[in-house]
Amino acid sequence: MWLGSAHGPLNGNTRQRCIWHGCPSGGACWCWHCCFAWCFFMGPKGCLISFITGFEMAHRLSARQLSWMLPAVALMVTLCWLTSLERYLGVRYHVSLEAALPEALSNALFAPSRWLDDRVRAGGSRPLFRLAWPSSDEDPAQTPVVSRTPQPPQLQDLPSPLPKGQFLPSLAQQKLKPGLQRILLAGDSMMQGVAPLLMRDLARLHPDWEVHDLSRQSTGLTVRRYFDWPQRIVEEMDAKSLSLVVVFLGPNDPWDLVVDGQRHGFPSPGWALNYALRVDEVVAAAVERQVRVIWIGLPSMREGRVRDGAMLQNHIFHARAQNWGTDYLATEPLIGVLSEPFQKFKLGADGQPMNLRAEDGIHMTPSALRLVKQALLEHIQKAAQP
Repeated sequence: MWLGSAHGPLNGNTRQRCIWHGCPSGGACWCWHCCFAWCFFMGPKGCLISFITGFEMAHRLSARQLSWMLPAVALMVTLCWLTSLERYLGVRYHVSLEAALPEALSNALFAPSRWLDDRVRAGGSRPLFRLAWPSSDEDPAQTPVVSRTPQPPQLQDLPSPLPKGQFLPSLAQQKLKPGLQRILLAGDSMMQGVAPLLMRDLARLHPDWEVHDLSRQSTGLTVRRYFDWPQRIVEEMDAKSLSLVVVFLGPNDPWDLVVDGQRHGFPSPGWALNYALRVDEVVAAAVERQVRVIWIGLPSMREGRVRDGAMLQNHIFHARAQNWGTDYLATEPLIGVLSEPFQKFKLGADGQPMNLRAEDGIHMTPSALRLVKQALLEHIQKAAQP
């Protein structure tokens, strides 16, 4: 056996032949059966894995060969876990490698990791639901019928910033059906902080209600291959007969959006249109199934890109909720208004300053999470009243 080629040994030793391919036995070949056969007969000292990880490497390889082999192995490992690295950078620093690279280069670099995600890590799931607005060449009988179908989002200029101190108000346009409620809490790390607090209070006030927490860190609507929110929410609605879906997400989304091979830069009219269509996938599926929706708006953010994204996203969340007749819960009056300078502290009811924001300027402290939880709880309680 030998390393890297099928035509000659690395060290010139040709005394024996491999039982499978006739490879010289001076090292190890790349075929898996040769590797396992060699490990079985020769033991740990002759194992390919031991060879790669360093045993006997000093006298088998020169310093020059090691200088390129070790970086090559490191590069292979990095490419295999590139999507995980992308998720970590998105959570920790809100940086996207995929958005920063040209599309062709990004697709090439991420291909191995995506393949592993699809075939090994995620089970090869594929989206089950896509919103399709009726067109003139579609068969009307095949178009899902919903109780209320507004006009789809339009390609238009980005909305102007609101005057200082103003924010988009909450919308309460729905009533919950009397009786048992089955509620889904969906979102990213913003919802991860609110969900446990809300579930505890609802369990105390309504022991018969069912509340499911589907919050997932590092997720959003921009990138679907890690966690496809429209697909998952539809699956949960159908599997659990939900009556209410609450969505709270957004800080991971202000990056370029790729749709059908076309990249829409953030912020741009094309980005806003396609992001609104993804919001509509969730809301349209819920309206079709007579499931109520509460979409929670984002509070003030410190960092420029995330802050700009929150302003645009709140416009989209509010507009689509208004058009569909669903609910929108504003967090700006509670935590911080986007049209004003960012502030970590706010005076409480007792006149004492409260620290509401984490050091990253994005996430919220327990005090802020309790404020959002209380507002959401009151919103749900009012919707449940006859």
